[in-house]
Amino acid sequence: MRKLLLIALFLGVSLTHFGQVEKRDTFFVDVVAKRQIEPATRITNNPKLIDTIITHKAIEYPLLNMKYETSIKLEPIVPANVKVSGDNKLPKLYNGYVKAGISTPFMPMGEIYYNNTRSRKYVYGLNIKHLSSFGEIKKYAPAHFDKTSYNAFGGIKELTYSLMGDLRFDNYGVNRYGVLNPKASLDSTVQRFKELGGSLTFMSNRMDSLRLNYTMQVKAYHLSDAQPKDANSASFYGNESNFSSLNNFWYRKNNNLFAADVNFITNHFTYGKKGQQLNVIDTAIDVSNTIVSFKPSITTYAKSNRLKVQVGMDISGSFSTNNKIYIFPNIDVKYSMFENVLIPYIGLKGGLKQNNFKSLTSQNAFMQSNPTLNNESNYNVFVGIKGILTKRMEFNVSATFAQVANKALFVSDSASAHRHRNQFNVVYDTMSVFTAEASLSYQMNEKLKLDGIGRFFNYQANNNPYAWNLPTYQFIIRGNYVLNKKLIFHVDINGEGGRKAQVFDSTLAKVTKEDGKLVKDLGLIIDGNIGAEFRYTERISGFLQINNVAAQQYFRWYNYPVQALQIMGGVTIRF
Repeated sequence: MRKLLLIALFLGVSLTHFGQVEKRDTFFVDVVAKRQIEPATRITNNPKLIDTIITHKAIEYPLLNMKYETSIKLEPIVPANVKVSGDNKLPKLYNGYVKAGISTPFMPMGEIYYNNTRSRKYVYGLNIKHLSSFGEIKKYAPAHFDKTSYNAFGGIKELTYSLMGDLRFDNYGVNRYGVLNPKASLDSTVQRFKELGGSLTFMSNRMDSLRLNYTMQVKAYHLSDAQPKDANSASFYGNESNFSSLNNFWYRKNNNLFAADVNFITNHFTYGKKGQQLNVIDTAIDVSNTIVSFKPSITTYAKSNRLKVQVGMDISGSFSTNNKIYIFPNIDVKYSMFENVLIPYIGLKGGLKQNNFKSLTSQNAFMQSNPTLNNESNYNVFVGIKGILTKRMEFNVSATFAQVANKALFVSDSASAHRHRNQFNVVYDTMSVFTAEASLSYQMNEKLKLDGIGRFFNYQANNNPYAWNLPTYQFIIRGNYVLNKKLIFHVDINGEGGRKAQVFDSTLAKVTKEDGKLVKDLGLIIDGNIGAEFRYTERISGFLQINNVAAQQYFRWYNYPVQALQIMGGVTIRF
């Protein structure tokens, strides 16, 4: 009610004011009233943005099933006709050739070789060689020798593997002519070696780099020397059987080559029957020797194949009268500089070598038939550099430091004099060996080839003043020259010096005594050989060979001089 009165009063005053505009009076109204204010409330929620998301309906497209028919028309490819002419023709292959010649002093030689021609799958052949000499060396016992070898081989080559095998027989006769007795009987000086052996090799050839490749080879031989004619000593001759299994595995991944060699070599040597004794000197020998080795390695290539690093080891076991395990390092580093112009290299290697009757008689055929057989071990560090001087000239310079145990050395047998023959015993020594080598080669296409090699050796033996019969320096010069494809010349010059021999006769000339042993200088070796071949036709050619042109009758072994001069001529016929 009070509010209504106030509103009416306000309206009346307002109307009065508008009705009396001229007087412009002012009114003041004081009103006492009671007003109620509502209590304030605080919003406790934090402000947030509320966004409205407008969803759109997904548009679906129907899958159109369209099939376009195509047609393929094959056009035949006409085989290309390749016509090869002139120097681009493949050389014609012949199934075999025969080579025969004769020398003065009387020395006949002959060789027959036969094999199949080009074949994608099969290879087979036969090779027979013979060389003998009936020449005499003044003041010495008859110096005859003969050597005949037979070798048959064959194999199969497939895309993923190859299988090769061979069978051979060698018959080698030599006289121990190193005694000053021209009338010595051949029966007292003759020595003959007969060897029957063969090998079988299987090699995988998987082109996929992710597959493991391997080579497996087995080899065997039986070797014996001359059997004495005396019934009491008939069994006292060298008799050796050897079997080896050589296996190599490799796997390539990216720039790395993982490889491992697993080898097994066993050797059995007898001289006489076990328990027998011929005399104070000759006692029966029956020994077996086995070497088992495992050689893992990793080879990696880096720097765009300019750097090659091989790291591995050789774990070998020797099982004989004394069983022993050896561990050898295998480190080889090479780096190519200036696009193979210079290649420095360095390495550390070692290994175990089996000394057997065959390896020793191959070095010295005049040794006794009852040698002691010890395995040789060596550690060596080498460093060098090889490279190209010009586009036709290459070089190599290296140095090697080696520590060798059981190095086989040959010394004259002091007890063989009563048998009227000069033989050699095998002695073993541990030594340090330093070798420096330099080589230079020159080649002008296939027309001219020249090689020169120089080596220097220094030996420090533990038990001997010298490394018997080993040279302290050596040089080799080789050359080959082709004139108009018809005439071919070749030359070989070999030189050795600084060789010493242990002797047992103090009355000999130029003999000195060192460390209680008699030493004789064997002198310098200069052996020059020249030869020529004239190709009369593609199938017929003749040859002329002159050996030891300096006519130097040097001693290869103590009291074993060589023939002074040999001239041999012959012919070769292809069929």
